[in-house]
Amino acid sequence: MMKIRALGAAVIMVFAGMPAMAGFISVDRAAFAAAVADGTISSEDFEGFAPGDLLGVTAELTYSASLGDPVVTGFLTTTSPNGLGSTSVSGGPTVDEFFLIEENAAFAFTEAITAFAIDINTFARGDAAYSASTNTGDVITSLFEVFPGETTGQFIGFVSDTPFTSVTIAALSGFSFTLDTLVYGDASAVVVPLPGTVLLLLGGLPALSLTRKTACPCQ
Repeated sequence: MMKIRALGAAVIMVFAGMPAMAGFISVDRAAFAAAVADGTISSEDFEGFAPGDLLGVTAELTYSASLGDPVVTGFLTTTSPNGLGSTSVSGGPTVDEFFLIEENAAFAFTEAITAFAIDINTFARGDAAYSASTNTGDVITSLFEVFPGETTGQFIGFVSDTPFTSVTIAALSGFSFTLDTLVYGDASAVVVPLPGTVLLLLGGLPALSLTRKTACPCQ
C-alpha cells in the first residue's frame, strides 16, 4: 500500500464562486487527477504482493469477490506486472484468474471517502461496460478510455460531496475483467462539467501517463 498526496495537476477554476463540491460526478482520468490534486489520496497498484497472494482485510479497506476470493494476478495492468482478479475461475489462487462476467468486485473502506477510481482490464469496447455502485445509492458507469498503446481499456472515476464507505464493481457487458490502479480518499474538489464550447477552447486536459503489457485474455 502506498499513501500519496497527489501533485502536479491543477483544478481549472472557470466560474468564480462555484462551490468546491458539486454532488456526485463521474469524470475521466484527467478530470479525476485534477479533482484529487490537493486531496489526501491513497493508491494501490498491487506491486507489493506476489502473484497468487490472496487479499482480504487491510488497515484501510476490505477486498471481496462475490464468487471467490480477491487474488493478485499476472494479467495485463496499468502498472506492471500485478493486478487484481478472483479465485472463482478454478477455486484456487493462480496468476491467471479474473472476475467472471456475473461476478462483482467490492471494496469496503474503514473511513468514509469522497473519491474513487480504478482501471479495468477487458476486451469490452464503448462506454458503460461496467458499473460502480456506492453504499449511498449512487451508480455510475465506466468510460472507454484505452490504455496507452492498446485498443481496449475502461476507467471508472468519480467524486462526491456525500462521503461513502463501499464501492461494488459489476460487469454490464459480456466480458470478464481484472482490475488495477485503485485510487481512493478525499478529493480537494469536484470538477464541474464545463459547456462544450469551453472545453473546446481549453483543448481538453492531459491524460494520466499509464503503462501496461498486453490485452486481457479473458472474455
